[in-house]
Amino acid sequence: MIQRHILKVVAKIRELGLSRAFVNFGRESTLTDNKPFKKSELPGWVLFARETVRNPRVMGTCWSSSPNLANAIAAFVPDKKGIVIELGSGTGIVTEALLNNGIAAERVIAIEQSPELTKHVRKRCPNVRVINGDALHLEDLLGDDFKRVTTIVSSLPFRSLPHAVRHGIIKQIDQALPKNGLLIQFTYDLTGRSMSLPHHLKRVSHKIIWGNFPPARIDVYRQQR
Repeated sequence: MIQRHILKVVAKIRELGLSRAFVNFGRESTLTDNKPFKKSELPGWVLFARETVRNPRVMGTCWSSSPNLANAIAAFVPDKKGIVIELGSGTGIVTEALLNNGIAAERVIAIEQSPELTKHVRKRCPNVRVINGDALHLEDLLGDDFKRVTTIVSSLPFRSLPHAVRHGIIKQIDQALPKNGLLIQFTYDLTGRSMSLPHHLKRVSHKIIWGNFPPARIDVYRQQR
């Protein structure tokens, strides 16, 4: 399914080129031949699609999260002290939703592997600390803040990642979360199948967002140990 989406995106980009008008999906401004744009000014969805073509297993999908999904994810984040980590910030739509939901910018740290998307999120959310890096090395990226994490919001496509990478990231998440800390994970698998998390990360809530394309499921896990 991911490959079919990628082929559609590639075809669309080839059809339009990067000099003709792009469709505005509700979050980005329409660009035309009369208003040439710089590389850094590309709409977020175009950057996201391009990164998906380059590395589909890491991205997991060619579509950025919708505002409906982003707001639903943010609503699960408790309003308390501690650091909120976002793994895979993409275009920054979830990052922005966290801020709009009342989470202070100084409490949010976004981790994004793509340098171009990192720059995009830094521009979109200038008061948020955005780190260009791999979640596999979360402790090294965060330094002392690793011990201050209370919530992790993840958009990582765990089911498409290689087993060793998935296992390593989950281990980092498990080590970062204190007792009663939350992992909020979204997926396009609506079945609720296990992600092979440690047994002490218990699922305590979930929600399906039918208004996203494609529909997505949010699962919330609480650290029990």
